[in-house]
Amino acid sequence: MFLNRAVTVAALVGGFLAIIISFIFGGGSVLFALLAAFLFTVSVLTWKYGYLFIPMITKATNVVEIRDGGYEVPPSRDYILKKTPSGYYSTKFMEIRYYESSMDKGEEEKRTMFEAFEKAISSLRYIVKISLLISAIDLSKHIDDIKTRRSKAETQRAAEGRVKADELIKYDREIAMWNRLLDRLGKGERPVEVIAFGSTTAFGLTREEAVSRVSRQSKEVRTVLSSSMGCDIRELKDLEMLKCFEWELFFPTSEEELKDEIF
Repeated sequence: MFLNRAVTVAALVGGFLAIIISFIFGGGSVLFALLAAFLFTVSVLTWKYGYLFIPMITKATNVVEIRDGGYEVPPSRDYILKKTPSGYYSTKFMEIRYYESSMDKGEEEKRTMFEAFEKAISSLRYIVKISLLISAIDLSKHIDDIKTRRSKAETQRAAEGRVKADELIKYDREIAMWNRLLDRLGKGERPVEVIAFGSTTAFGLTREEAVSRVSRQSKEVRTVLSSSMGCDIRELKDLEMLKCFEWELFFPTSEEELKDEIF
């Protein structure tokens, strides 16, 4: 998290200085204007998508982050590690996206969903923690946001439909979810926003053993839950992973703060 902010601030400061220099030297400073535009672009990309390329930087430079309590964030920034006298504990975090709800299902469909959930839970061989953050939503702003997200999913579906069959199924589920939600809101139902993420932990006598085990566990958990519960699951890295790690202790206390955290 600190590295994301450091790169963002550095790029902003560099862009600001380039703009000042371009004004001082007048029309002959096109190079500085271009440099400013580039640095400001880098700052925005780092702020919004730093979790994608910051791990590549830390991995190439072998940067290891040590957090309070002796927790270690490795250069790959895709798991949390803690050393103990008996060995190492490693934890991976995963985002869980549900596209279906039992509230708009018939009795038979509800029974099928609950059976699928029970089947998924009983199929897991490892201890898994699933956390939910639930927040009430301002209805006046929420409907427009839902329509925007549905439109985005429809656009992505049109682009992906001729290429990847699995992506097509995912977008179909997402669009159906937004349509069901809009229908429920039209009937006066009070909406809530749910953010779901899971984590699994493995132990090893060595660092390599703990990391190898948690990688296998995470892969199996993603496969079992996604196939049994009709949801999309992906591993989290960098800032997204660290947010989930911090949310285990302290989490946003208002709707506005939650939106700032996940924007």
